[in-house]
Amino acid sequence: MKQDELDNLIAALKPAAVAELADDAYARRPDVAQVRARADASTVNSRLVPARRPVRRLALAGVAAVAVAATALAVAVPSDGPGDAPGAGHDGTLDTRTFLLASATTAAKQPATRGTCWYKRTRMWQDIMPFKPGAGVPTPAGKPMGRLQNFQARTASSVEDWACAQAGTGMRFGTNGPLDIKVTFPTKKDEAAWKAAGSPPLDVNDGTTVSKPRMVTYSKGSHLVNPVIGSHEIEWKTIAKLPATDSALESYLRRLWRQDRRGGAHGYTAPADFGQYVFVSAWDLFMAPTTPGTRAALYRILARTPSVHVTGQITDRLGRPGVAITAKGTSVRLVVDRKTAHLLDFEDQYTALPGKKAGSEYLAFESQGWVNKLGATPAR
Repeated sequence: MKQDELDNLIAALKPAAVAELADDAYARRPDVAQVRARADASTVNSRLVPARRPVRRLALAGVAAVAVAATALAVAVPSDGPGDAPGAGHDGTLDTRTFLLASATTAAKQPATRGTCWYKRTRMWQDIMPFKPGAGVPTPAGKPMGRLQNFQARTASSVEDWACAQAGTGMRFGTNGPLDIKVTFPTKKDEAAWKAAGSPPLDVNDGTTVSKPRMVTYSKGSHLVNPVIGSHEIEWKTIAKLPATDSALESYLRRLWRQDRRGGAHGYTAPADFGQYVFVSAWDLFMAPTTPGTRAALYRILARTPSVHVTGQITDRLGRPGVAITAKGTSVRLVVDRKTAHLLDFEDQYTALPGKKAGSEYLAFESQGWVNKLGATPAR
């Protein structure tokens, strides 16, 4: 396999939140503008739908918007998934500061273990929407579109990722997916229309509903998976060295914030609210192998941030109870496990640009932890 072909395959399999983003997604969310630079750093086949930061990640895959290919018959966009309501309930007695400080205490008590490889499994939802020409998505002139699909479907799939330390400063990465593919239709009419069209394969993260999981490993391209604060990538080898006290971590984050306020990489400019800046990057740090001290410090910083607040207790799309946290001035919501202080979900209910529909990005973090080799999974 030639190097450019390998790069294309790696880019196609990188985790959900660095999936291919449309230009309007960057205008909507300048906090992830740096992801584009990561994706552009590799030779990317634009016909392949990758999977990470958010997304990110992230899933995330599987992100705020999906670019429409010139010959596409249907468009895959992230879905609100089952249970589209914002939450299953509301606890009016849950105080933001009290909850975040309690989460800090819980995080600080977790064992400071280290291993060879950091593992995580992320789930992403996508909607398959009928293709409709319009502002920003015109039908290509002179190119037949074939029979336009007239049904809506919803797919869900998971992906596994590994980041492994090697001798010296080297890293080895791996990704496996799509896994546990599920398909639903909002109405029986949609399902009938899909069958009438010949039951064509539907898009999922890094493949289709008939794809078999593929395991790909690679030793370069850490920029595809590095956690991000504003426009700053945090190298995997330095994650464990992040400050472990809230005063030191806040000083570090404020230094990055001031740099991004003056204008960061890839045209990114940080918001004037330091709390917003920290909050929209917090999920990336919670999902990385930060130390218990760093995670606890991050919770304490959020606890004293006026723009951050708890909105109540909910049940997420995987049926897990959690506490929803948002920040004023952002469209991001995090869901945290009340007992373990682990991050369960990242959601971005972004608003529409002129002439565009609003949408959402949703990543559920199914599992994470240290393992002894690439391909291994944590004991349950």
